[in-house]
Amino acid sequence: RELDRVGGLFKAPDLLELFRSPKFDADTRKRVLADLLLRVMVSPVCRNFLFLLVDRSRIALLPEIVEAYHGLADAHSGRVRARVTVARTLSEPDVARLRTVLQRSTGREVIVEQEEDPAIIGGMITRIGDRTHDGSIRSQLARLRSELKAAR
Repeated sequence: RELDRVGGLFKAPDLLELFRSPKFDADTRKRVLADLLLRVMVSPVCRNFLFLLVDRSRIALLPEIVEAYHGLADAHSGRVRARVTVARTLSEPDVARLRTVLQRSTGREVIVEQEEDPAIIGGMITRIGDRTHDGSIRSQLARLRSELKAAR
């Protein structure tokens, strides 16, 4: 959870740019990180890990590190993550129903992560591991368009 909180901060483009830019030295990055950690309570182990990433010029990779950690923890616990792209955020009852369906199909505990993308118009795109199911209105319209062009 600590890594999630800190990793969430690094999703801000400006902050990520500061840690990626060669304009700022390690001391500046450490000062910025120390200020951030005052706002987000983390254990000494997590704090030391983050400063080690700064020392090794790897702190900009924190979002990827957090994702890899989740993958390992999920595999160890027998869980899978379903990344669901929807036009509008699903309600909790809808997420619960979706989780139940996905758990039945995978045979494992499923953690549903939603991503909003109005461009898909409706429906959803579900990704679990390397499998993707695209049930979006956008893709259905694209298929229909190509079928109509082929019929000409």
